[in-house]
Amino acid sequence: MSAGAPVPWRVVDDDGGLWSFRVYGEAGADTVLVLLPAMGVPARYYAPLVRGWLEENVAVIQADFLADRVRPDAARERQDGYAALAERCVPAIFGTAPTSFPRAAPVIVGHSLGGQLGLIAAARFAPELPVVLAASGSTGHRSFPGWRRWAGLAGSLAIGLAGRVLGYWPGDRLGFGGLQPAAVMRDWAYTVRTGRYHAATGSFDYETALREYRGDVLAINVEQDVFAPQTATEALLEKVPNARVTRRNYAASRGTARPGAHFTWVKDEPGLAAIIAQWARGR
Repeated sequence: MSAGAPVPWRVVDDDGGLWSFRVYGEAGADTVLVLLPAMGVPARYYAPLVRGWLEENVAVIQADFLADRVRPDAARERQDGYAALAERCVPAIFGTAPTSFPRAAPVIVGHSLGGQLGLIAAARFAPELPVVLAASGSTGHRSFPGWRRWAGLAGSLAIGLAGRVLGYWPGDRLGFGGLQPAAVMRDWAYTVRTGRYHAATGSFDYETALREYRGDVLAINVEQDVFAPQTATEALLEKVPNARVTRRNYAASRGTARPGAHFTWVKDEPGLAAIIAQWARGR
Protein backbone atom coordinates (compact mmCIF):
# COMPACT_ATOMS: atom_id res chain seq x y z
CA MET A 1 0.00 0.00 0.00
CA SER A 2 2.97 2.31 -0.44
CA ALA A 3 1.50 4.22 -3.38
CA GLY A 4 -1.88 4.99 -4.90
CA ALA A 5 -5.31 4.67 -3.34
CA PRO A 6 -6.06 1.65 -1.16
CA VAL A 7 -8.61 -0.83 -2.49
CA PRO A 8 -11.50 -1.87 -0.20
CA TRP A 9 -12.61 -5.47 -0.02
CA ARG A 10 -16.19 -4.55 0.72
CA VAL A 11 -18.50 -1.60 -0.09
CA VAL A 12 -21.92 -1.04 1.49
CA ASP A 13 -24.32 1.76 0.54
CA ASP A 14 -27.86 2.83 1.29
CA ASP A 15 -30.59 2.83 -1.34
CA GLY A 16 -30.81 6.62 -1.58
CA GLY A 17 -27.12 7.19 -2.22
CA LEU A 18 -26.56 9.63 0.65
CA TRP A 19 -23.94 7.48 2.35
CA SER A 20 -21.78 4.44 1.82
CA PHE A 21 -18.87 2.84 3.59
CA ARG A 22 -15.80 0.90 2.56
CA VAL A 23 -14.03 -1.84 4.52
CA TYR A 24 -10.23 -2.26 4.42
CA GLY A 25 -7.75 -4.50 6.23
CA GLU A 26 -7.07 -8.01 7.45
CA ALA A 27 -9.75 -9.98 9.31
CA GLY A 28 -7.26 -10.67 12.11
CA ALA A 29 -6.63 -6.98 12.89
CA ASP A 30 -6.84 -6.08 16.58
CA THR A 31 -7.86 -2.45 15.96
CA VAL A 32 -10.32 -0.97 13.46
CA LEU A 33 -10.69 2.75 12.88
CA VAL A 34 -14.11 4.02 11.82
CA LEU A 35 -13.28 7.05 9.65
CA LEU A 36 -16.08 9.63 9.30
CA PRO A 37 -15.49 12.50 6.85
CA ALA A 38 -16.01 16.23 6.90
CA MET A 39 -19.05 17.65 5.15
CA GLY A 40 -18.60 17.61 1.38
CA VAL A 41 -15.27 15.77 1.43
CA PRO A 42 -15.33 12.57 -0.67
CA ALA A 43 -13.87 9.27 0.49
CA ARG A 44 -10.98 9.36 -1.98
CA TYR A 45 -9.56 12.47 -0.26
CA TYR A 46 -8.66 10.38 2.79
CA ALA A 47 -6.57 7.84 0.85
CA PRO A 48 -3.29 8.99 2.51
CA LEU A 49 -4.73 8.40 5.99
CA VAL A 50 -6.23 5.03 5.08
CA ARG A 51 -2.98 3.95 3.43
CA GLY A 52 -1.00 5.04 6.49
CA TRP A 53 -3.22 3.08 8.85
CA LEU A 54 -3.06 -0.05 6.73
CA GLU A 55 0.71 0.19 6.81
CA GLU A 56 0.38 0.29 10.61
CA ASN A 57 -1.65 -2.97 10.39
CA VAL A 58 -4.78 -1.16 11.53
CA ALA A 59 -8.05 -1.98 9.75
CA VAL A 60 -10.34 0.80 8.52
CA ILE A 61 -14.06 1.19 7.89
CA GLN A 62 -14.45 4.44 5.99
CA ALA A 63 -17.77 6.22 5.64
CA ASP A 64 -18.57 8.46 2.69
CA PHE A 65 -21.34 10.97 3.47
CA LEU A 66 -21.62 11.84 -0.23
CA ALA A 67 -21.52 8.32 -1.65
CA ASP A 68 -19.93 10.04 -4.70
CA ARG A 69 -23.30 9.91 -6.44
CA VAL A 70 -25.50 12.58 -4.89
CA ARG A 71 -27.16 14.65 -7.60
CA PRO A 72 -29.62 17.56 -7.36
CA ASP A 73 -32.66 15.40 -8.13
CA ALA A 74 -31.66 12.79 -5.54
CA ALA A 75 -30.74 15.46 -2.99
CA ARG A 76 -34.16 17.08 -3.28
CA GLU A 77 -35.79 13.79 -2.28
CA ARG A 78 -33.79 13.35 0.92
CA GLN A 79 -35.50 14.63 4.04
CA ASP A 80 -33.58 12.84 6.78
CA GLY A 81 -30.48 15.05 7.24
CA TYR A 82 -28.26 14.27 10.21
CA ALA A 83 -30.53 11.38 11.24
CA ALA A 84 -29.53 9.36 8.16
CA LEU A 85 -25.86 9.71 9.07
CA ALA A 86 -25.79 9.56 12.89
CA GLU A 87 -28.68 7.12 13.31
CA ARG A 88 -28.32 4.82 10.30
CA CYS A 89 -24.93 5.07 8.58
CA VAL A 90 -22.74 4.94 11.71
CA PRO A 91 -24.82 2.24 13.47
CA ALA A 92 -24.60 0.17 10.28
CA ILE A 93 -20.82 0.39 10.61
CA PHE A 94 -21.08 -0.67 14.26
CA GLY A 95 -22.93 -3.75 13.04
CA THR A 96 -20.31 -4.51 10.39
CA ALA A 97 -17.20 -4.12 12.56
CA PRO A 98 -17.52 -7.26 14.73
CA THR A 99 -18.34 -9.51 11.77
CA SER A 100 -15.58 -8.11 9.54
CA PHE A 101 -12.95 -7.85 12.30
CA PRO A 102 -13.94 -10.19 15.16
CA ARG A 103 -10.76 -9.52 17.17
CA ALA A 104 -10.77 -5.75 16.73
CA ALA A 105 -11.68 -2.97 19.12
CA PRO A 106 -13.34 -0.17 17.10
CA VAL A 107 -12.41 3.49 17.50
CA ILE A 108 -14.20 6.36 15.73
CA VAL A 109 -12.02 8.93 13.95
CA GLY A 110 -14.14 11.88 12.88
CA HIS A 111 -13.02 14.85 10.81
CA SER A 112 -15.06 18.04 11.30
CA LEU A 113 -18.75 17.11 10.87
CA GLY A 114 -17.72 13.46 11.03
CA GLY A 115 -16.37 13.99 14.53
CA GLN A 116 -19.55 15.70 15.67
CA LEU A 117 -21.89 13.03 14.25
CA GLY A 118 -19.57 10.23 15.34
CA LEU A 119 -19.65 11.49 18.91
CA ILE A 120 -23.46 11.68 18.80
CA ALA A 121 -23.76 8.16 17.38
CA ALA A 122 -21.32 6.73 19.92
CA ALA A 123 -23.11 8.50 22.77
CA ARG A 124 -26.44 6.93 21.81
CA PHE A 125 -25.45 3.48 20.55
CA ALA A 126 -22.06 2.69 22.18
CA PRO A 127 -21.45 5.21 24.99
CA GLU A 128 -18.01 3.87 25.95
CA LEU A 129 -16.62 3.71 22.41
CA PRO A 130 -13.42 5.79 22.01
CA VAL A 131 -13.62 8.76 19.65
CA VAL A 132 -10.91 10.81 17.94
CA LEU A 133 -11.95 14.37 17.09
CA ALA A 134 -9.62 15.50 14.30
CA ALA A 135 -10.04 19.17 13.34
CA SER A 136 -13.54 18.91 14.76
CA GLY A 137 -15.53 21.26 16.96
CA SER A 138 -18.93 22.77 17.51
CA THR A 139 -20.26 24.81 14.60
CA GLY A 140 -22.24 27.03 16.96
CA HIS A 141 -21.44 30.61 15.97
CA ARG A 142 -20.70 31.66 19.56
CA SER A 143 -17.81 29.20 19.74
CA PHE A 144 -15.83 31.19 17.14
CA PRO A 145 -13.70 34.23 17.94
CA GLY A 146 -14.28 37.77 16.74
CA TRP A 147 -15.97 38.54 13.48
CA ARG A 148 -16.06 34.88 12.44
CA ARG A 149 -18.95 34.16 14.76
CA TRP A 150 -21.14 36.70 12.98
CA ALA A 151 -19.95 35.64 9.54
CA GLY A 152 -20.87 32.06 10.40
CA LEU A 153 -24.31 33.08 11.60
CA ALA A 154 -24.98 35.12 8.45
CA GLY A 155 -23.72 32.27 6.29
CA SER A 156 -26.01 29.76 7.96
CA LEU A 157 -29.04 31.95 7.30
CA ALA A 158 -28.10 32.39 3.64
CA ILE A 159 -27.41 28.68 3.15
CA GLY A 160 -30.65 27.73 4.86
CA LEU A 161 -32.60 30.08 2.58
CA ALA A 162 -30.87 28.76 -0.53
CA GLY A 163 -31.62 25.20 0.48
CA ARG A 164 -35.31 25.93 0.93
CA VAL A 165 -35.57 27.72 -2.41
CA LEU A 166 -33.58 25.21 -4.47
CA GLY A 167 -34.52 22.08 -2.55
CA TYR A 168 -30.82 21.23 -2.07
CA TRP A 169 -27.49 22.99 -1.37
CA PRO A 170 -25.18 23.36 -4.44
CA GLY A 171 -22.03 23.49 -2.35
CA ASP A 172 -20.04 21.72 -5.05
CA ARG A 173 -20.39 24.88 -7.16
CA LEU A 174 -20.26 27.43 -4.36
CA GLY A 175 -17.21 26.07 -2.58
CA PHE A 176 -18.66 24.98 0.74
CA GLY A 177 -19.99 21.66 1.97
CA GLY A 178 -20.40 19.84 -1.33
CA LEU A 179 -23.74 19.07 -2.94
CA GLN A 180 -26.04 18.32 -0.01
CA PRO A 181 -29.72 17.66 0.62
CA ALA A 182 -31.45 20.69 2.11
CA ALA A 183 -32.21 18.54 5.16
CA VAL A 184 -28.50 18.16 5.99
CA MET A 185 -27.95 21.91 5.75
CA ARG A 186 -31.10 22.58 7.78
CA ASP A 187 -29.71 20.55 10.67
CA TRP A 188 -26.27 22.10 10.23
CA ALA A 189 -27.72 25.65 10.24
CA TYR A 190 -29.70 24.90 13.40
CA THR A 191 -26.46 24.09 15.24
CA VAL A 192 -24.75 27.21 13.87
CA ARG A 193 -27.59 29.38 15.19
CA THR A 194 -28.16 27.72 18.55
CA GLY A 195 -24.99 25.80 19.40
CA ARG A 196 -27.17 22.71 19.99
CA TYR A 197 -27.34 19.44 18.04
CA HIS A 198 -30.73 18.43 16.73
CA ALA A 199 -32.08 16.50 13.75
CA ALA A 200 -35.53 17.42 12.52
CA THR A 201 -36.22 13.74 11.76
CA GLY A 202 -34.15 12.35 14.65
CA SER A 203 -35.38 9.63 16.99
CA PHE A 204 -33.62 10.80 20.18
CA ASP A 205 -32.36 13.96 21.88
CA TYR A 206 -28.78 14.49 20.72
CA GLU A 207 -27.79 16.82 23.55
CA THR A 208 -28.99 14.39 26.23
CA ALA A 209 -27.12 11.54 24.58
CA LEU A 210 -23.89 13.56 24.52
CA ARG A 211 -24.15 14.29 28.24
CA GLU A 212 -24.35 10.55 28.89
CA TYR A 213 -21.28 9.63 26.82
CA ARG A 214 -18.46 8.28 29.01
CA GLY A 215 -15.77 7.08 26.62
CA ASP A 216 -12.20 8.20 25.86
CA VAL A 217 -11.73 11.15 23.50
CA LEU A 218 -8.59 12.28 21.71
CA ALA A 219 -9.17 15.89 20.64
CA ILE A 220 -6.67 16.99 17.99
CA ASN A 221 -6.49 20.70 17.33
CA VAL A 222 -4.83 21.48 14.00
CA GLU A 223 -2.87 24.72 14.23
CA GLN A 224 -4.13 27.56 12.01
CA ASP A 225 -7.48 25.84 11.48
CA VAL A 226 -10.08 28.59 11.19
CA PHE A 227 -13.02 26.22 10.66
CA ALA A 228 -12.41 24.24 13.87
CA PRO A 229 -10.38 26.52 16.17
CA GLN A 230 -9.55 25.50 19.72
CA THR A 231 -12.56 27.44 21.05
CA ALA A 232 -14.91 25.38 18.87
CA THR A 233 -13.31 22.11 19.93
CA GLU A 234 -13.68 23.08 23.58
CA ALA A 235 -17.34 23.98 23.01
CA LEU A 236 -17.93 20.47 21.66
CA LEU A 237 -16.05 18.86 24.55
CA GLU A 238 -18.22 20.75 27.03
CA LYS A 239 -21.14 18.68 25.76
CA VAL A 240 -19.51 15.42 26.96
CA PRO A 241 -18.72 16.17 30.63
CA ASN A 242 -18.30 12.48 31.49
CA ALA A 243 -15.72 11.79 28.76
CA ARG A 244 -12.04 11.19 29.50
CA VAL A 245 -10.35 13.72 27.22
CA THR A 246 -6.79 13.85 25.90
CA ARG A 247 -5.91 17.05 24.04
CA ARG A 248 -3.21 17.31 21.42
CA ASN A 249 -2.10 20.19 19.20
CA TYR A 250 -0.85 19.29 15.75
CA ALA A 251 1.22 21.38 13.36
CA ALA A 252 1.45 20.07 9.81
CA SER A 253 5.07 19.48 8.88
CA ARG A 254 4.54 21.08 5.46
CA GLY A 255 3.51 24.42 6.93
CA THR A 256 -0.18 24.23 6.07
CA ALA A 257 -1.58 27.69 5.43
CA ARG A 258 -4.83 29.19 6.65
CA PRO A 259 -7.64 28.39 6.08
CA GLY A 260 -6.65 25.18 4.30
CA ALA A 261 -5.30 23.62 7.49
CA HIS A 262 -8.79 22.28 8.21
CA PHE A 263 -8.40 19.93 5.24
CA THR A 264 -4.78 19.59 4.19
CA TRP A 265 -3.59 17.94 7.41
CA VAL A 266 -5.07 14.74 5.95
CA LYS A 267 -2.23 14.58 3.42
CA ASP A 268 0.51 15.37 5.90
CA GLU A 269 1.86 11.84 6.14
CA PRO A 270 3.01 10.02 8.16
CA GLY A 271 2.51 12.21 11.23
CA LEU A 272 -1.11 12.12 12.21
CA ALA A 273 -1.89 8.61 10.96
CA ALA A 274 0.73 7.18 13.32
CA ILE A 275 -0.39 9.36 16.24
CA ILE A 276 -4.00 8.24 15.89
CA ALA A 277 -3.10 4.56 15.40
CA GLN A 278 -0.94 4.58 18.53
CA TRP A 279 -3.67 6.20 20.65
CA ALA A 280 -6.33 3.83 19.32
CA ARG A 281 -4.26 0.76 20.17
CA GLY A 282 -3.85 2.08 23.71
CA ARG A 283 -7.58 1.99 24.24
